[in-house]
Amino acid sequence: MSHFVFFDTETTGLSRDFDQILQFAAILTDNNLRELDRFEIRCRCLPWVVPAPVALQVTGVTPKQLTDPTLPSFFEMMGSIKNKLVAWSPATFVGYNSKRFDEPLLQRAFWQTLHPPYLTVTGDNARMDLLPLVQAASHLAEGALSFPRNAKGNVSFKLDALAPLNGFAHANAHDALADVEATIHIAKLISERAPNLWQASAMRAPKHATAGILKQGHPVYVVEHFMGKPVVWWGQRIDDNGTRGTNAFVVRLKTDWREIVNAGAPTIDKLLASTPKPLRPLALNKAPVVFTVEEAKLHWNAELDVQARAISAFLEASPSTCRNILNRHRAIQEPWPKPEHLEQKIFEGFPSRIDEQAMLTFQKATWTEREQIMRSFEDVRFSQLAQRIIYVDAPEFLNPADLERCKVAVNQRLHEDLNDGNLWRTVPAALRELDEVRLTDGGEEFVQLVEDWLRSLSR
Repeated sequence: MSHFVFFDTETTGLSRDFDQILQFAAILTDNNLRELDRFEIRCRCLPWVVPAPVALQVTGVTPKQLTDPTLPSFFEMMGSIKNKLVAWSPATFVGYNSKRFDEPLLQRAFWQTLHPPYLTVTGDNARMDLLPLVQAASHLAEGALSFPRNAKGNVSFKLDALAPLNGFAHANAHDALADVEATIHIAKLISERAPNLWQASAMRAPKHATAGILKQGHPVYVVEHFMGKPVVWWGQRIDDNGTRGTNAFVVRLKTDWREIVNAGAPTIDKLLASTPKPLRPLALNKAPVVFTVEEAKLHWNAELDVQARAISAFLEASPSTCRNILNRHRAIQEPWPKPEHLEQKIFEGFPSRIDEQAMLTFQKATWTEREQIMRSFEDVRFSQLAQRIIYVDAPEFLNPADLERCKVAVNQRLHEDLNDGNLWRTVPAALRELDEVRLTDGGEEFVQLVEDWLRSLSR
């Protein structure tokens, strides 16, 4: 991969399903992390999204900016982002803590605006997250970075503290473009001071490259971070799916799997439920930090012991035991709850070819044509998403009945006091959160501005 795209988002809050991106920034670099191009865009807040007051406080976004008519709509912004990222592809997309937040939010934003959601992992693109590399460097590459401490005295990996401590003037922390620049600064330090870590991770960002290391029967050295501490362990993949599917199923070689060769389901289930988990799914397209036996010994002076080698050989020679472990793992998994709300239904199936074509047509159509396309989708999810887009950007093109239904739905979203942190934020919930900001000396002028705006949202 010859290019990197470093990116960051600033959002209305931390809910991956119900909050939205307000600012997106990205910088394209070459393979040596030299800047080639940059892009930044902001948008207005969707009428049914209530931002978290603390998010506004942290990012410095004012209520006036949320409704600024000179800013693009969410739909317009996502179209611009998609066009820019496609123009920069193929590339490896890099964020900071992006696996858990920015990537899922970006996928949902593309989906909600009728674009293909998985742009960063399709079309020869790949992705990696710098945070796991920083965490790995704290254990594997002593001295490569200086690490801040939190109030409890533990090592902190927050970018707004890490970057200044390592020579980056991060005056605009929590601005998306400034955070991208800070991320590139840290990436350069790792690439220069821990080249074995950087090169291995960058090389294995593509799914097929990760699968090439996570091969059935081949021990690997896994580097993770858990409960604030680095965790390293020897593992071995036991499924034979290659690059198929999302995960490689890797067992810990510290666990003596020879003891369960003739065990029944209750014994295996109890073992699989123990802590730390003796079987770990590692996502093939999220660039886990893993090394071969040879690399671990050469670069990190880590060597597979005699017992681990024996367990590895046993698993390789006993495919029936591996199948039994995988079958029991599947059997004890809790089913995902069925999603109730539209934003949560992104994973309820891919669009048909007819709907895919309709989405492409929708992006280029007039508003009159878009209203007609809205009614043509085979999948009701996409009809609903299209209606939302039209309601925000061109409500005059909805018929009176649809327009009234949208107004009622938005009003319910804003004002129904759910008091449920797993769903969307309402105006009453935001006012309660604003009281918490007030208690933390959030700035009386800011607090009053946000409170006035929240109370102005009409029923």
